[in-house]
Amino acid sequence: MPWSVDNIFSYTKFLTNKNQAGSISSTDLFNAWNAEQTQQHQDLVGRWQKQNNTKTGVSTGMVEDEITVSTMAPFMVPVTLPIVGGMGFKPVDYIYGLALRINGTKVFSINHNAIWAVNDDVIDPASIADDSYYFTEYLSYFSFLPTAVTSFDLDYVAETRDVVWGFTLDGNNRQVYNPATSVQPQWNKNTVVEITKRTLKGFGLHFDSREFENFGDSNIQTGN
Repeated sequence: MPWSVDNIFSYTKFLTNKNQAGSISSTDLFNAWNAEQTQQHQDLVGRWQKQNNTKTGVSTGMVEDEITVSTMAPFMVPVTLPIVGGMGFKPVDYIYGLALRINGTKVFSINHNAIWAVNDDVIDPASIADDSYYFTEYLSYFSFLPTAVTSFDLDYVAETRDVVWGFTLDGNNRQVYNPATSVQPQWNKNTVVEITKRTLKGFGLHFDSREFENFGDSNIQTGN
């Protein structure tokens, strides 16, 4: 069963032996938690990934092994987007491209200095009739050849959304969890638990508690 944002809050209070009136508020917790889930996301997308298992392997993109794909599945999004004047804009939550197709055919990536070569190519030019397509990536859009194409299919990794512990106030002006105004985590339960444990490292620094910090360090290094 997936964990809610309230489960995260309760679990953190259990780990730190604090109640809601204690020194860790929901705002403090989820500011730290959202920062930590962003780091987790970056690590899985490929921040530390290597081409191979050696220390000298060249850094590459996301390693799409079975475990990583399973963990990242909630963030893998397929969309069909328009192309206007050869330009197709990325989704606002775009982080990393997994696949790009036009008419079900692979679109080949070319670097910026190769655009002229494709335009002048007489052997394998960009062509809708031949299903021969190319793209060059820019900050917020893809530039396509031939420019007459009108749409493309994109599979991409989306950024994380910030989780929020929503609440209402009871008759004693105390915060009571409200799922209707909350934003739930997208990760599976195991990853939610791992991120929550890692968050304690940040709390260790904030509260000057070596116990929190050491606990977070241990989880980051060993997964326990």
